[in-house]
Amino acid sequence: APLPRRFTKAAAREWDALRAGLPAGTAWVRGWEGRLDALRAAVAGPAGTPYAGHIFIFDVHLAPDHPLTPPAVAYHAFGLRVNPNLYECGKVCLSLLGTWAGRADERWDPARSTLLQVVVSVQGLVLVPEPYYNEAGYEKQAGTDEGAKNSRLYSESAFLLCARTARALLARPPAGFGGLVR
Repeated sequence: APLPRRFTKAAAREWDALRAGLPAGTAWVRGWEGRLDALRAAVAGPAGTPYAGHIFIFDVHLAPDHPLTPPAVAYHAFGLRVNPNLYECGKVCLSLLGTWAGRADERWDPARSTLLQVVVSVQGLVLVPEPYYNEAGYEKQAGTDEGAKNSRLYSESAFLLCARTARALLARPPAGFGGLVR
């Protein structure tokens, strides 16, 4: 069935925002010919994090009522949980996506929220220097010896899991990002 005109206008605005605002050299988006409702994003792990030097791939689907509902985002996890917000099943846990409760000002707002915001949120709020503290309730350990030890161990594990993810990406590069992955 054809997508509503309202949707095609919203999708065009999203693509314009992505073209103008994606962080150069650290985030990329590819679309599919004839599919305004689907895209694939790649995000580079930021320097100074256990994710530095790694690429993270996400599939994004826009519902026909977009932007009234947030996009559905799935992470190419290869069965590995590299971050408290990125599940081994591919779930991306962010209040912006409606997959975590969060405060009202953190949730998807049809009038203000964008796909660009989603991509930048993954890069800036998920792929952080100390991902251990992204786990619900663990922020209470910040500033303690136990928290520092747990955070260090979590970051080491995340780095090693990212290396396994990189091997999986090299073995099966996702369509649209084969060159980037290599």
